[in-house]
Amino acid sequence: MEPIELIAMDMDGTLLVHGNVIPEENAAALREAHKVGIHLALCSGRIPDDMGFFARDMGLPMHILALNGTCLMDRPLGDFLRSDTIAPQTARVILALLHTLPVAYILFSGHELVTSLPHITDDELRIIVGKNIVRPGGRTVIRRGGEGEEAMADRGINKLMVFTENDNAPLQALKARLERDTPEVEVSSSWVNNLEINPAGCNKGTALSALAARLGIPMGHVMALGDNDNDVPMLRAAGYGVAMGNATPAAVAAADWLAPAHEAFGVAAAVRSLALRQHVPGVRRLK
Repeated sequence: MEPIELIAMDMDGTLLVHGNVIPEENAAALREAHKVGIHLALCSGRIPDDMGFFARDMGLPMHILALNGTCLMDRPLGDFLRSDTIAPQTARVILALLHTLPVAYILFSGHELVTSLPHITDDELRIIVGKNIVRPGGRTVIRRGGEGEEAMADRGINKLMVFTENDNAPLQALKARLERDTPEVEVSSSWVNNLEINPAGCNKGTALSALAARLGIPMGHVMALGDNDNDVPMLRAAGYGVAMGNATPAAVAAADWLAPAHEAFGVAAAVRSLALRQHVPGVRRLK
């Protein structure tokens, strides 16, 4: 087995438990990995500074691959090394389509987000977007009711998240139409009631490959951990693709290994078993 030099992990449903907490079991395993020289990265659909605060609170120098890999930073709360966006004309076409559908949406551009919901509270946004979005020291700007969405489209949107409360039929229709008519974007999902739209060719897998190349690490020496459909590209790209026990069928099919569920500290088990070569039960090879 090749040594692991870089560990990249999704957050919701993977690293985090009870919604927004990194358990000490996972944090301790990652600290041990860092001590032996393994690079660490968070790779999530979340916004950059929300992710950065999680890393800073753990006291670990982690790379940040935010908004499904469209924004890359070498350190928590740092500057962007790269930011990939949807072409303005394409973004405007998608916005016009969204305005005809019974869906809600959030647009993300760097540290700024625009939500179509005019009366959504900060606490409600914390549940959807991340608990650190209004934390002191963060750079996130929030606009409601679609304010400034056309200007954001012109500046460059990294990600659109579209969601419903109960009826997923509009999401499936939207996905089919985008996949048929808009090759300039790619569509994935991070939860049962949402779609995430990114520039074509920009996903967690391409971002992880770019980071590994920047660090001079072969992809065969990279471990990726995830649980949902938007994790599939990085699970396929990594030499060690690890799906959580709670993963979707698509994520499991893309993985080489299966770890315990996130609530059973699957990240800690995978890191200790595969990266630190400790005897830990519950991690098994799929392929």
